[in-house]
Amino acid sequence: MLAPGKIKSNSLIHSGIPGLDTLLGGGFPEGRVIVLLGEPGSGKTSISSQFLYAGAHGGEGVSLFIGMNEPKVRFIDDAKNFGLDFTNLEEGGKFLYIDAMNARRAPDLTGKDLDLPDTIKQAIQKYSPKRVALDSTSDLIFRYPKAEDRLPVILDLLETLQSSAATCLLTVELPSRGESAVIQPEEFLADGIILLKTSGAGTRSLQVLKMRGARIDPKPKPYDFAESGVEVYVNEEFLA
Repeated sequence: MLAPGKIKSNSLIHSGIPGLDTLLGGGFPEGRVIVLLGEPGSGKTSISSQFLYAGAHGGEGVSLFIGMNEPKVRFIDDAKNFGLDFTNLEEGGKFLYIDAMNARRAPDLTGKDLDLPDTIKQAIQKYSPKRVALDSTSDLIFRYPKAEDRLPVILDLLETLQSSAATCLLTVELPSRGESAVIQPEEFLADGIILLKTSGAGTRSLQVLKMRGARIDPKPKPYDFAESGVEVYVNEEFLA
C-alpha cells in the first residue's frame, strides 16, 4: 500500500501526551499511521489536538486536522480549554483545518460534498504537513452504511496517508467491549493501535496494542484529563 519511493523513517517524534512517550519507547515512529481506538468521551480528539499542537508549536512544521464530526470553531474552543491556542498557529501558517463534515467519496450532483481522499491528497501536496489527524473514520459508517461502499473509502484514505511523509493519527470509535468487539479494517492496516477504555468503576486505561518501528510497553496504564489535557500515569498500575 505504500507508494513507491516512500521510505519509513526510524526516527521517533514527541507525541505531545505526558507519559505516552515512555510507553512508546521514546515517541511515535515518524511517518506512520496510528489508530486511536476508544469509546465516546475517551479523549481521542484531545490526544489528537495535543499531538498536532506539539508539532506545530515546536516548530516542526505544519499540522493538519481533518474534522468529520465538528466544525473548526468548536475544535479550537475545546482545545483552548487545555491551553492549546490553534488560532495563533493557524495565522502563522503552522496549522490547517479541513472541515470534512459533509465529505463523501465523490461529489454529488449539487457539488456540495467533498471528495475526501482527493481533498486530503491536495492538502498534503500543497502544505506538506508533518503531522495529520483525522477525526473520525467511524463517521464514514453513517455516510456509507454498506460495508462494500465504505471499505474502498477507508482504503483510499489509508493509502493517501501512508504514502505521505506525515505521522498520522486516525480516531476510531470502539463499537463494543470484550469478546464481541468488532475489528475495524483500519486496525489491520494501520502501523499502530492505541486502545482507550473506561472500566465499570469509571477508571480509564490506555494500552499500546501495536506500534511498528517502536519498542513498546504493552501494559495498560491509567490516564485522565489534567489541566493541560490527557496525561498517562506510567508509574502507576491500572486497577480495573
